Amino acid sequence: MRSDMSFELAGGPYAVTAARLALSDLDNHLDASVAFDIRLLVSELVTNSVKHARVSEDDSIMLGVKIDGNIVRIEVRDPGPGFDPPPTAPPEDADEGWGLFLVEQLADEWGVERDRQCVWFQIDCSNRGGEHGARTTVA
Repeated sequence: MRSDMSFELAGGPYAVTAARLALSDLDNHLDASVAFDIRLLVSELVTNSVKHARVSEDDSIMLGVKIDGNIVRIEVRDPGPGFDPPPTAPPEDADEGWGLFLVEQLADEWGVERDRQCVWFQIDCSNRGGEHGARTTVA
């Protein structure tokens, strides 16, 4: 796996499957638990692109992966209108809305870049026991 990759995925119902397939080689380069977390978070963000930004089969979702030493940075960009992250987790009995909560819990840092229509997260492979979820929003 190269250390800096970009994938253009068709939106729609198979976007999550395509994203997970694009990341299939992670296990050969990262600890299995880190690779699992990355695939889970990418699945959540791509689902958000399809569901909330309404990215159809005719549109694209861009998935960027950069591995720089112990830092893995993932970016998911789509043509949607952008959003502001919710300030709190959904209610415990909610059936949806847990994707960004998972990002908050599992990523070491994450953020939204509204001008690029991008949600990103970073995982520091050397710091898996540290505090997670520092959020940044850029207009």
